[in-house]
Amino acid sequence: MAGPGARSGNRTVEKPRDFKKTMKRLVKDFRPMAAKLVIVSLIAVVSVILTIASPLFIRDILNNIARTPENFFTIDGLGYIIVNWMALVRQFAIVLVFYVTASLLSWLGEWIIIPISAKYSYNLRKRFQAKIDTLPLNFFDQQTYGEILSKGTNDIDTIARSVQQIIHQVINSLFMLIGTTIAMFISSWRLALVAMASLPLTIAFTIIIAKQSQKRFKVYYKKLGMLNSHIEENYGGFKIVKLFNKEDEAIKKFNTINSDMAKDDRFAQFFSGLIFPTIHFVNNLTFVGICVVGGLINDIGNMVAFFVLISLFQMPFQQIGQIANVIQSSAAAAERVFQVLDEKEVDPDPADAIKDTKHLKGEVRFENVWFSYKPDVPLIENMNLDIRPGESVAIVGPTGAGKTTIVNLILRFYEVNKGRITIDGVDIRNYSYEALRSAIGMVLQDTWLFSGSIKDNIRYGREDATDEEIIEAAQAAHAHFFITTLSGGYDFVLNEEGTNISQGQRQLITIARAILSQPKILILDEATSSVDTRTEIVIQKAMNKLMQNRTSFVIAHRLSTIKNAKTILVMRHGQIIETGTHEKLLALNGFYADLYNAQFSGANPLAPVDIEA
Repeated sequence: MAGPGARSGNRTVEKPRDFKKTMKRLVKDFRPMAAKLVIVSLIAVVSVILTIASPLFIRDILNNIARTPENFFTIDGLGYIIVNWMALVRQFAIVLVFYVTASLLSWLGEWIIIPISAKYSYNLRKRFQAKIDTLPLNFFDQQTYGEILSKGTNDIDTIARSVQQIIHQVINSLFMLIGTTIAMFISSWRLALVAMASLPLTIAFTIIIAKQSQKRFKVYYKKLGMLNSHIEENYGGFKIVKLFNKEDEAIKKFNTINSDMAKDDRFAQFFSGLIFPTIHFVNNLTFVGICVVGGLINDIGNMVAFFVLISLFQMPFQQIGQIANVIQSSAAAAERVFQVLDEKEVDPDPADAIKDTKHLKGEVRFENVWFSYKPDVPLIENMNLDIRPGESVAIVGPTGAGKTTIVNLILRFYEVNKGRITIDGVDIRNYSYEALRSAIGMVLQDTWLFSGSIKDNIRYGREDATDEEIIEAAQAAHAHFFITTLSGGYDFVLNEEGTNISQGQRQLITIARAILSQPKILILDEATSSVDTRTEIVIQKAMNKLMQNRTSFVIAHRLSTIKNAKTILVMRHGQIIETGTHEKLLALNGFYADLYNAQFSGANPLAPVDIEA
């Protein structure tokens, strides 16, 4: 869920969260890999020592040459200077060995880090997916699919790409900073103080610029989620977009978000890019100071060594400048991922949860149930309902009356605020989620089919079903005939969401899937509202067969589909206001009669009765 926001211009900008807290949490996640990180650290220590020792050896060589120049240079009779190359090579050979060895160790450390970062990103993806599977539905009610997908893909990819570079440079930078500081004070405390004088200025610039960069990166990734959501909506409903000639509006909105993203990205990259030249400027000022102080104390050897040491001392800050955008974008991405990982999960199954529902009879009772999606918007208040085993109950009412809410509560997609719901006298919270939902079959208005064969889509209802049982379920759902006319029959491959077959055929497949699952309780939620009358008759026959000897809840706006129901519950504002058969309710001449007459007599439904939820 989006965090608190602050108004900036005409758009809401998410306030930055605690950068330190996020980085500490990232570090904590690497504790299981501590052994390998210790090895990398030891390799970095040796590499840093060799790198720092090199300028100190150069200092000693220069001082040695200054004290005994005759060992390295001679003047012949003509006045020409003859260089003793062998002596010089022997002096500098050890420095070359140090540099080569330090480079090889640095490469070895990075090679060890590669599987560490790969394993972390792998585990993070697993944790994210596992978390998504345990979140309650109200989380998804407040999130767009595009934003969730962005966090689970783009943000984790950003962390995965960056973590290797960050770990390697942070470890090397830390030891380099400590090592060069010690080396400078050992070499010359006067020159070391000159070098350290620039440290507060370097740190201040780095922090100020990094904070500005982090703000922009957070806004950028928020806009990225909005862009993904916009693209998903437009591709998913491209027919509606074209039908209402909204292409230009969709493109305009895309361009607006895309333009904002580009602007935020430019600012983020600009601030990140400022770190390196700023540190380089401070570094040059430090060189001037060392030259002045070194010349005054006449310490040429240490002054030359300090030119190298000060470069090594500033290197950690330069590396931060180089990877500042990586660090900031990773921190912003990690905050968004951790935000999902910290969401409250559904209540776990009790230790003694009932896991066997094979012998359920299907008696459903609501006992003084209270529920609302939002605390300040009441919906269901003190509902009592008693459905006997094998009884079919139709639920009708205007949009927002609470019909689907009853279904959501029975399936524990949402938890009741007060009261309880029982099945066969047992509180549904005493059943495991798996046992409860495996005992309930559901056919929705919106059919959900995945890309795969028809056989696999039907088998989704019960994975251990045989091919013969799948065919029997399809025959019971009146789907067998049309399936056999398709190329490949039951092996016919449906594309995404099954759009290569008709809406009615998709509905029949979902009914076959429900039949195959052999549920004890059946829920039909507007299962025929989006098909033609002829297909509705076929689907109704399939549903009648499916409802035999099962406790069934039928939710319908189209009242013609529930005229023969034994019991009809009429809901309004979360309350059951009328109960009875179709004929009895018409005779009452109440709210149900008004609804029915509005559908079939051509009356204006808004004139005689207010049917708003």
